[in-house]
Amino acid sequence: MSRVADERDRIRAAMDRILRGTPELSNGALTIVALAVEAGVPRNALTEWHTNLNNEFYDKVRACGGTPDREQRLRKLGKPSVP
Repeated sequence: MSRVADERDRIRAAMDRILRGTPELSNGALTIVALAVEAGVPRNALTEWHTNLNNEFYDKVRACGGTPDREQRLRKLGKPSVP
């Protein structure tokens, strides 16, 4: 099996574990960083080499009714504070 195919398999397996709520190596956050840690690949493997898997992960998060952690943080930043 090629390195690329092996990485893709590990990323997909990590995706499944995170989405099931059973991470083994990461904190299970719905982020690309946690996905990379869970898969044992560098983060740029998802942001540069396997961008389709990056998008697939966020699509699956939304399909499960979740909101990616980065989106939650952005929403909090956009809310005005109440005195």
